[in-house]
Amino acid sequence: MPVNGTIRLLVIRLHHVSSQGMRTVLFWLCLVPFCLLAQQNEEQLAAQYFSNNEYDKAAQVYEKIIQQNPESSYIYENLLTCYFQLKQYNDAEKLVKKMQKRNDDNPFYQVDLGHVWMLNNQTEKAEKVFNELIQKLKGAEQETHLLANAFQKRRYTDKAIAVYIKSRKINNSPDMFAVQLAQLYAFKNETAAMMEEYMNVLLWNGNLLEEISGYLQNYLDRNEDFELLRTTLLKRMKEYPLNDNYAELLIWLYVQRKDFDNAFIQARALDKRNKENGLRMIELAQLAQQNEYFDAAVTYYQYIMGQGKNHPNYANAQAGAIEARKLKIISGNNYTQQDLITLENEYKAFINEYGKYYFTANTMRELARLYAYYLNKRDTAIVLFKELITLPRMEAKFTAECKLELGDIYVLNAEEWEAMLLYGQVDKDYKEDPLGQEAKFRNARLSYYLGEFEWARAQLDVLKTATTQLIANNAIELSLLIQDHTIDSVEEPLKLFARADLLLYQKQYAQAEQLLDSLVVTFPRHTLEGPVLYKKAVLQLRKKQTDSAITLLEQLMKEHGTGIYGDNALFDLASIYEREKNDQTKALEYYSRFLNEYPGSFFTTEVRKRIRKIRGDTIN
Repeated sequence: MPVNGTIRLLVIRLHHVSSQGMRTVLFWLCLVPFCLLAQQNEEQLAAQYFSNNEYDKAAQVYEKIIQQNPESSYIYENLLTCYFQLKQYNDAEKLVKKMQKRNDDNPFYQVDLGHVWMLNNQTEKAEKVFNELIQKLKGAEQETHLLANAFQKRRYTDKAIAVYIKSRKINNSPDMFAVQLAQLYAFKNETAAMMEEYMNVLLWNGNLLEEISGYLQNYLDRNEDFELLRTTLLKRMKEYPLNDNYAELLIWLYVQRKDFDNAFIQARALDKRNKENGLRMIELAQLAQQNEYFDAAVTYYQYIMGQGKNHPNYANAQAGAIEARKLKIISGNNYTQQDLITLENEYKAFINEYGKYYFTANTMRELARLYAYYLNKRDTAIVLFKELITLPRMEAKFTAECKLELGDIYVLNAEEWEAMLLYGQVDKDYKEDPLGQEAKFRNARLSYYLGEFEWARAQLDVLKTATTQLIANNAIELSLLIQDHTIDSVEEPLKLFARADLLLYQKQYAQAEQLLDSLVVTFPRHTLEGPVLYKKAVLQLRKKQTDSAITLLEQLMKEHGTGIYGDNALFDLASIYEREKNDQTKALEYYSRFLNEYPGSFFTTEVRKRIRKIRGDTIN
């Protein structure tokens, strides 16, 4: 009986005993805590010996404890490990047999006995015990799991596999225990057998599709494993043509290799068979778009549109195709004015065809962005965003997002007061929401642009613990910039820098560059030298002067690499070589250097992702 239970029983019976008996009972009641404390101290001592690999000392203490607490599996395991380490196999055998007598129906101790004999080079005796256990198996699910787990615990993986296979035969169920067998084959690095078992799982349980694809992700680095899984899936699809799980997994497999053409063939077949009205094709198009396969995305959208305007997803596909074309144009960074005008006309035609309401709201927003940031029609963009904000039946968050974007355009248009009002509205309406925190950050940044540093820092300090990492990182970076460069309350240099930063944001590049140059001349060797270099590099990138930007970023890394913009500069250098120069070797060199020099940077996750992409690793 547990100690607490013993105490309760003694207390209940106190009124039945004599005074002499009362004294005896009280004596034992006082003694119990001391016994309990002594046992705890002994366990701590044994655990310390055990963790220090002093197995002989640990064994002596555990032997004493197990006499007092023979049912403790924890003490048993540690004592048995001590015997194994000390090669005291006779003592180990005695211990296991004692536990076996107390737990005759538990296969763990029978397997442990065979394990002791195996370690003691008594292989025949061990094999006999193991084989008898498997032969006695009746096939019940719980019994099977217990025995297989007992074998796997001692790393007898083949025996565990044999248990599941025998039980599968007894139950005449060829896909029974498929998950467990797949994991055991994976442990043995028997990839083909593992894949076959996962195929067995998908024969009856499609709910595990995502989980299984996660497991298989680890086995696609080598071409032979990719090909093995592909052929295994194609074989199963022939055997079970009506089972969608195999086709789903094959689509996933093709996407991992960015083989969107083959993914499209499989997705189209499923879409037709299940009468999904193109939803699967739209999902695949969006996935291709996210991976920057814009032409493929357009092709998939056009497939849906090719089925006629009466198709349920015709309009969705039409909007998606315009968006994919826009992303292709903008991401290339070598578009012409005519490209932008063609895109504008596509957006306008779509809106004219379907009208201005919640369905076309997102397309209206994309057109407004095009006006604001590419066609230099900010007033037109403002009108369109105002329409969006007053559009009926819109989700409140969408309207709030449009207010933030309209605020940004007001800043571009040098209408700072209008921007502050909109940012303030969203901040007030979404206090604890990331959307409200973003609004607060934009308001703080605007105050910084205008030279109101004390108020800006107060807002930024609140945002250092923001919900999203991006907002928190931006707040910390801007707060540090203000803190580090307002030394002794001398704010004039930072005011010039902030003004140049605002001009850069407003795309007034000549004025921004002139102001940055004058700052360096007026305040030579100021602590803002590093930030000035960085903003000049950003300015050159905006003007598509890539080589000049590289020179400035390299100078910043050399002279101010430990400063606030050090990680930004190195990240930008790597990005330029990856995306502008198409020099993947140089990009990989810079990204690898980034991980060594700035392991705690906000950009670290993105850097790792880009390294995997350059090396050709499979997509997660």
